[in-house]
Amino acid sequence: MAHPREAPVDIAGMAFAIALFALFLVTPDGSADAAPATPTIDFMMATRSTVFTDESTEVFCIAHHADDRPLIYTWFASEGILVPSNDSALWFAPAEPGTYTVSVEVRDDAGSIAYDSVTIAAVPNEPPVVASLTAVPSQLLPGESATLTCDAYDPEGQAIEYEWLGPSGYIEGTGPVVTWTAPARPGPHNVVVKVTDEMGASHTRNVRITVVCPTPPQIEELLVWPMLPDYTTEDVRGGYRLLRGSYTECELECIAVAPYGDLTYQWSATDGSISGTGPIVLFTPPHDTAEVYVTVVVRDVCGQSAEAEMLFRVFLREEYSTVVDYQPGCLRCLYGY
Repeated sequence: MAHPREAPVDIAGMAFAIALFALFLVTPDGSADAAPATPTIDFMMATRSTVFTDESTEVFCIAHHADDRPLIYTWFASEGILVPSNDSALWFAPAEPGTYTVSVEVRDDAGSIAYDSVTIAAVPNEPPVVASLTAVPSQLLPGESATLTCDAYDPEGQAIEYEWLGPSGYIEGTGPVVTWTAPARPGPHNVVVKVTDEMGASHTRNVRITVVCPTPPQIEELLVWPMLPDYTTEDVRGGYRLLRGSYTECELECIAVAPYGDLTYQWSATDGSISGTGPIVLFTPPHDTAEVYVTVVVRDVCGQSAEAEMLFRVFLREEYSTVVDYQPGCLRCLYGY
């Protein structure tokens, strides 16, 4: 019995169908889901790649998202202090020199992350250098002035401030050139200059100036100018014989010389009174019999002094009368002794 003829198998068709199915599986069409977008960092930079230790610099990060999703910035630093502000941060370098890394992590709300970093070098701030410090002249008399000049610079090119210090004397001016006026005290005097850069690094240096004093003053003479010359006479024992009271006031004059500067005069009396200052004063004798010593001390600008004194023997006598009660043979009655 004959079997019915079986349908032939279409091997070529089957192969085509399998290839088409495979192509459908591996080739996406427009309806397939695309991979989600992630944050992109366009660039990251620091305003200064080299700073001084303890100095700061600002770091920026420019990033975007293809889908305009919000971005979150998280900042990190290997050392130092960070003050973040969204897409920027202020970084303060540590006190130790070195190379440090500041990095940022940019994250979207889906959790995708982008990362970048910059390196910043922290270097020590060198203090200013004082090349020279001069005083012209370097030797002065009291009250004279010298010009002080400081030649200084900063290795990093920063601006410099000058501060002048002098425990004695008087400093006038600011900046690299000032004037110093010498005090009365003789001897060496130090004037200090402190130069400071913009970062606070400083350097000090001093210059020595010598104040010299001339020879001490000398009193050449003490002069007496009486108001009533008839009642003021030189005493053979020394000094002057003077009638008591204000009628016989005397001007006293001290003649003194000094090689330099002005002189000051200090007068005193053991009795009576002194009026006035300077080289000429008025001496009023006491109203009683006395031996009065008048002293004058003369000082120069350095404090060096000379001293002199004068003796007045004050005697009693009635007020002068134009009526003469003469008794023959009585000189005492005639002259009042």
